[in-house]
Amino acid sequence: MRALGAMALVAVAFASAAARAADPPRPDPLHGQALFVSKRCVGCHAVRGTGGRTGPDLGRAAVKGSFPEIAVGLWNHALLMDEKMREFRVARPTFEGNELADLVAFLYFLNYFDEPGDPVAGKRLFAEKQCLRCHAVGREGGTIGPRLDAMPRGAQPLRIAQALWNHGPQMTAAMRRMGLAPPRFDGSEFLDLVAFLRGQGQRAAAREFRTAGDPEAGRTLFTAKGCARCHAVFGAGGGVGPDLGRADLRGSVTQLAGTMWNHWPAMSSAMAAMGMAPPTFARDELADVFAYLFLVRYGGPPADAGRGAAVFARRGCAGCHGPAAEGGVGPRLRGRLGGEPPERIVQRMWNHAPAMGQRMGGRGIAWPRLEAKELADLLAFLAAAR
Repeated sequence: MRALGAMALVAVAFASAAARAADPPRPDPLHGQALFVSKRCVGCHAVRGTGGRTGPDLGRAAVKGSFPEIAVGLWNHALLMDEKMREFRVARPTFEGNELADLVAFLYFLNYFDEPGDPVAGKRLFAEKQCLRCHAVGREGGTIGPRLDAMPRGAQPLRIAQALWNHGPQMTAAMRRMGLAPPRFDGSEFLDLVAFLRGQGQRAAAREFRTAGDPEAGRTLFTAKGCARCHAVFGAGGGVGPDLGRADLRGSVTQLAGTMWNHWPAMSSAMAAMGMAPPTFARDELADVFAYLFLVRYGGPPADAGRGAAVFARRGCAGCHGPAAEGGVGPRLRGRLGGEPPERIVQRMWNHAPAMGQRMGGRGIAWPRLEAKELADLLAFLAAAR
């Protein structure tokens, strides 16, 4: 887990930004990494290859999306995890204070950072995607565009992506004159291409510091650069392009930059129709915008307590806790959870899951599986039940 230390340290910058505007608990991904080890999650789950193999690798495919998406995965698999822990004679972890919030923050922020790209595959893509026809690297390539081995070696991936975006108009015009379609990148292809380019640059005395971006600056830039004219974030903003709060934006920031490039032709046409000049980015501005989009997605879409009341009834919670959460077979929830943040409520649910499962099993009640939106609405209902 030592390899993840630097990753979590940078993630603290996001947590600090969130804390300026949030009520406790304030998620601390660095503490969440320590908990991932001390609570023995690492014994069953790997993070990008480091750790156990009983459960899925949580740094790759299993944990994606907002807090409700991660939390619902914990809830839906709670009984299966209990069974596995008993089988392997592992003590089931419980959480107190802000611990579950910190652990989820660690898992969430892992998605911001890149997995290593494959420079060998990137070199092949550099030729297959026709980059070599315009750009030189070493002794190969064309002279229409600038040399791509003149950048500092180990340049930040987002700086490379930012340069690619800024030169999009000139590049696409040149490619059309040559009868070429702008290249598209799928899966990890953009990561691989960037890994190849990062290894071709000029050696520098010191490597450039890789910033995680400033989400508050990114919020301002999102409007100043005209992004909000076309894109909403959870309903606030334009409707020309997809809502970037609700869109299925998966992968690391560099992969998202590749997705952004893939949509360049459609985006440039839409901006031309609106009389907009394509925005350009300087310094760490693209990193700032991505940091904002990443942080604002943590909480997921706005939840609704009214819909949560319907979930409470539909999923059978009312059968044990009373129609209005006033109590019954299970404890009274109304007045006990009012005003608590969702992380604390999920923590209570996790800690009491074994007892709940035993009681439900004794009464022949199936464990309720929830969708992420249902959990978010249910948490809003429970927090509002005073």
